[in-house]
Amino acid sequence: MRFSQKAEYAVRAAIDLALRSQQGTPARVSDVARRAAIPEKFLEAILLDLRKAGLVNSRRGPEGGHTLARPAAEITLGMIRSAIDGPLTLVEAGRRKGAVDEGLGTVWKEVALALNAVLDGVTVEEMCRRIQEHQPSDYSI
Repeated sequence: MRFSQKAEYAVRAAIDLALRSQQGTPARVSDVARRAAIPEKFLEAILLDLRKAGLVNSRRGPEGGHTLARPAAEITLGMIRSAIDGPLTLVEAGRRKGAVDEGLGTVWKEVALALNAVLDGVTVEEMCRRIQEHQPSDYSI
């Protein structure tokens, strides 16, 4: 199973916003793009999706930029992935009908539930903590 590049970039952007929130000022798209190694135009689309999902706030103007819409401890990787890629599905439903297919369908649903449980159990705050443990003096992504 692979996550989309867009979802990974969205997680990177959220982590960057969380790490910068301690400064108390919104982060500019160009700065987030540089620090998180995300193409700026792609990041703009990602931040729009995250804003629509209620995970990011944006403010225009010279003092503007982006911030997390809620504390990093309340935003999970699952929320971010869902905002970008929609519901997690591993196999297209309804392709075949048979005992083997029904059995496999059940397994795929269990796998999706397990993946969602892991992603919903890891917050942006936890990711920041993990990053800072490995790079306490330089928290670039």
